Amino acid sequence: MIMNSRSSLLFGFLLLPLFMFSQEMNKMITDPKSNKEILIGNCDRAGLKQGEFGIMFNENYKNYLPDKGVLNQLRLKKEGMDILVVLGTWCSDSQEQVPGFFKILDKIRFDKKSVQVICVDRNKEAGDVDLVNYNVVKVPTFIFYRKGREIGRIIETPYTTLEKDMLMFFSEN
Repeated sequence: MIMNSRSSLLFGFLLLPLFMFSQEMNKMITDPKSNKEILIGNCDRAGLKQGEFGIMFNENYKNYLPDKGVLNQLRLKKEGMDILVVLGTWCSDSQEQVPGFFKILDKIRFDKKSVQVICVDRNKEAGDVDLVNYNVVKVPTFIFYRKGREIGRIIETPYTTLEKDMLMFFSEN
């Protein structure tokens, strides 16, 4: 397709904000309390597998054994779901819960593009990422959306198990 100069200019202006304001992925800062490196802001799976958190992540991922019957039900109800995960790599609950959560997602073949991961410091701040509208008080917080509407949260630890709590939200319309 050939674009005229006016279309090219418009296209360029539409894409410019994406390049100018893109957030750094897997940014590390030093936690003043522990004097250790922690992740802050937007993060991906590769970031979670590095450093001290990565050691815990890999071990807890390997050891988590989700309920296969619940996984089968989740697999059938995953369409249209989006998930925001807010965690602290310094936090013991995040170290325990986040690996199992990702193991569940892997087992049900959940679309990676439908999961956003944001890491926070001890003040629940995420660097350049604004979390004020999400009302995150404790970590980890898993926020579940269907068609853009929040349908539930797991805060710190699940009520029953991660996969059973997720099934409750995945079953919402």
